[in-house]
Amino acid sequence: MGDRENQSISNLGEVESAADRHTASDPLWLRDRALAATSSGIIIADAIAPDCPILYCNPAFERITGYCADEVLGRNCRFLQGSDTDRTTVAKIREALRQGREIQTTIKNYRKDGTPFWSKLFLYPLRDDSGKLTHFVGVQSDLSERIEVQEALQQANDQLQTILEAVPGTVSWISSDLHYLGVNQHLAKLHGLPPSAFVGQDIGFLGASEDFHSFVVEFFAGDATEAIKELSAKVQTDGGQSAGHYLIVAQKYDGGNAACLVGIDITERKRAEEALVLTRKAVESSSDAIGMSDANGTHIYQNQAFSQLFEWDTAEELKLAGGIPTVFVDPAVAREVLDTIAQGYSWSGEVTNRTKSGEIVQVLLRADAIKDPAGKIVGLIYLNTDITDRKRTEQELRQSEKRFRSLIENARDIIVILDEKGFCRYVSPSLQRILGYPTAEVLGRSVFDLIHPDELPMVAQVFQGVMEMPKVGIGLAEYRVRHKDGFWCVLEAVATNLLAEPSVRGIVVNCHDVTERKVAEDQMLHDAFHDALTELPNRALLTDRLGQAFARVKRHPNYQFAVLFLDLDRFKVINDSQGHGTGDRLLVAVARRLLTCLRPGDTAARLGGDEFVILLEEIHGVDEAIAQAKEILRAIERPLYLEGHKVLITASIGIALSTEKYQLPGDILRDADIAMYRAKALGKARYEVFTSAMHTRAVALMHLEHDFRESIEELNLTYSIVNFGCGMVGENSPVSEMDRRRDRLKSQLAPPLKLECPFTVYYQPIVCLKSGSVIGFEALVRWLHPERGLVSPMEFIAMAEETGLIMPLGLWVLNESCRQIIQWQSLNLPAGNSRLTVAVNLSGRQFSATDSIEQMKQVLQKTGVDARCLKLEITETVVMADGEAAAAMLSQLRELGIGLCIDDFGTGYSSLSYLHKFPINILKVDRSFIGRIGSAGENLEIVRAIVMLARSLGMEVVAEGVETAVQLAQMRAIGCEYGQGYFFSKPLDSEAATDLLRRSPKW
Repeated sequence: MGDRENQSISNLGEVESAADRHTASDPLWLRDRALAATSSGIIIADAIAPDCPILYCNPAFERITGYCADEVLGRNCRFLQGSDTDRTTVAKIREALRQGREIQTTIKNYRKDGTPFWSKLFLYPLRDDSGKLTHFVGVQSDLSERIEVQEALQQANDQLQTILEAVPGTVSWISSDLHYLGVNQHLAKLHGLPPSAFVGQDIGFLGASEDFHSFVVEFFAGDATEAIKELSAKVQTDGGQSAGHYLIVAQKYDGGNAACLVGIDITERKRAEEALVLTRKAVESSSDAIGMSDANGTHIYQNQAFSQLFEWDTAEELKLAGGIPTVFVDPAVAREVLDTIAQGYSWSGEVTNRTKSGEIVQVLLRADAIKDPAGKIVGLIYLNTDITDRKRTEQELRQSEKRFRSLIENARDIIVILDEKGFCRYVSPSLQRILGYPTAEVLGRSVFDLIHPDELPMVAQVFQGVMEMPKVGIGLAEYRVRHKDGFWCVLEAVATNLLAEPSVRGIVVNCHDVTERKVAEDQMLHDAFHDALTELPNRALLTDRLGQAFARVKRHPNYQFAVLFLDLDRFKVINDSQGHGTGDRLLVAVARRLLTCLRPGDTAARLGGDEFVILLEEIHGVDEAIAQAKEILRAIERPLYLEGHKVLITASIGIALSTEKYQLPGDILRDADIAMYRAKALGKARYEVFTSAMHTRAVALMHLEHDFRESIEELNLTYSIVNFGCGMVGENSPVSEMDRRRDRLKSQLAPPLKLECPFTVYYQPIVCLKSGSVIGFEALVRWLHPERGLVSPMEFIAMAEETGLIMPLGLWVLNESCRQIIQWQSLNLPAGNSRLTVAVNLSGRQFSATDSIEQMKQVLQKTGVDARCLKLEITETVVMADGEAAAAMLSQLRELGIGLCIDDFGTGYSSLSYLHKFPINILKVDRSFIGRIGSAGENLEIVRAIVMLARSLGMEVVAEGVETAVQLAQMRAIGCEYGQGYFFSKPLDSEAATDLLRRSPKW
């Protein structure tokens, strides 16, 4: 940066003579040091010389611009400008220089390394005693960070507006007096109006439906801050009114004075639901007699047509009479039908049945087996079409060839007449409509040429049966026939051997096209076993494949497989910040990457949310599973680009290997899940292999949580005079019987039994480093476990925070600490009643709870403690999670007179732009910084910087973790106000803390 000792105001020959400098050397030296220490860049330029060359620049100017003094002196400041520097601003500066007047402006300049920076420039003219202009002084402050923040905020606002406009529904903002505050483009476009036309209008100005108007009125009148409701509405458009159904999601803001309403058009969904209802009604009202049995053949269902046809009023009545076989006249046919579908085939054919009253009816029976995804038969279905009248008609039609041919050629099904070798002698015109073949192309051709090769054996077997059973219609289950365009159609058929019938002399095959039905069934089957979003197998299909893997293990003891349980890290953050649409696209992208990592035969499934499971079949030890896990982690960690945004995501994987102890899919999934959570606990973006210790730890944590909940219930019971935020035990709660037994025991004892509190508060002294005296304590909760004794908060605080039980516990600690303050003050201890304070930790849940302020007021009022004697410690991470909300909360606490401390300062992320806005009294330096300081002062500069920062913000500093005399001396040397740590005292119970105050030690 040049010789800073020689580059000073006193060395500017143009400013003063050598004699003058000697006379005023001391004051001028002080001014030099002040100019050198300021954070603003300062230059002095010659106003008389041409081009106003720079005579002086301070170190801040060098630091801001990156140029050293030797590169600056003698030059005009325009060398800092770039091609995009605002020319108008430059012209204004030049005009001010020409006129010799001062100017303030903001300008974009460039550093020596080419990076741009914004600065606030103040230019002042200097004149001698005669008023003659001699110099210009320029002062610049670096505004780059603030302008970048402003640009980022503007970009965030633009993105929010873009998201709102992109919402595929209506968005409106309505005030509590039922006037529009604004709408999005989609809603305005529905009505053919610009968004501005809605502002200030009553919500009924376009004839809003009564349901919508009533919903808005009731929502504002109620206490709920959000509501969801389906409404039928008519939207007024340019073309008239359009009826539709909408899902309205309402959210209040501005203290309930306004609300945002999002309307999602669900008209198509409602129509689909109505269509489904109609379809169900159609089945029930079908003219076909439909019956169902379970896998054992027990009759369980029949529709109205079935009851009417067979005269059995209810399914229960027919079941008691013997079930479906009862309606068959011929027991052999009944056995054939049941045997066929029991083998997994469909049966279709004409049968003779008997009603309850004994009447004979002819029906076309289509029987089929209902299978689960594993192919197991779970039920049977029978579709009976009454063909009694049709049979009479067919008999009449045989008497008239014309009537017979007319019927055949106009049938919707395909009618084929074959010779005894299977060659086509006649096909109905419907063949071309269904299969695409002209009649001439099929006549004389073997029907077997069109059958799918896989089904040729089954069709040939049925054909042989037809040849052996003349005049008996034999059903042919679903089989595939090639369409002229090359794809396969699925048909059902009934074949009848009428070779001996003089009017026919052939085998008549009635083919029914069931392609569409089969496609729908396949799709339904696929949907039942696959995730709708990612198309991966779902839990049901995964469970089935795990079951198959266990079966292979039993058959082949050396066979081994592995389960990888994968959970995305920070997925909720991405989902909440960028929207569920982006979250869904991220899940789809992850699913595709998983598939690229699989070997043939492996399975990747999505269980829900951001949880995936990979089944690795036939592995050879844990190393192979680990290698696969590493490959998956690398694949997921590659950047994703979703809608122009770069998204980075990682995953945690738990690995469980198949062993003899596993008998059920749920067991190995559970252990893989435990290993996954262990990976998350160890830092995320990694894998962990399950060990028995993990399961033991998980069970122990479960028991610990159970015991902790019971202790909280005990806390509520013992200290029910204070509302601890989780309510009293209900009359029908699981612990109410235990409470009643305890009450009975208390009533039998004299004097009454005093219940022992399951928690206690320890107090660690906070020492004034200047006086060496105790000026306060930090309250630290301990759990008195009924079996383990005193439990450290390290084991239960995180669990309490996660489960929400920290709310009643934290309020109890606050109440107990305030009570202890009053007790100490009443003893008139040497430390002085007015100066003694207690610091209580405030958890993240407590800090964000809406009723925390009111609860603290109640505690202060009931205990009578002076709020100035109470301090609340909030961690840096909690405060910075939402800066604006934190500032509001902290201000309310300060209004109560409570002191505020930032705990563990330096371990999280602090924005200085927020920190100086917070009404904080004390920064507590995390013990990790104190512990890293060496005896020779190594790593002391960080703590020194924090102390200086706190002092500049008007805050005091507490050094946590002071454990040696050397550390105490170092803290005193840098001006730290307070200290806390084992060097002074470990945490003490209330009695020991009182004894300490009585002794009034000095350090």
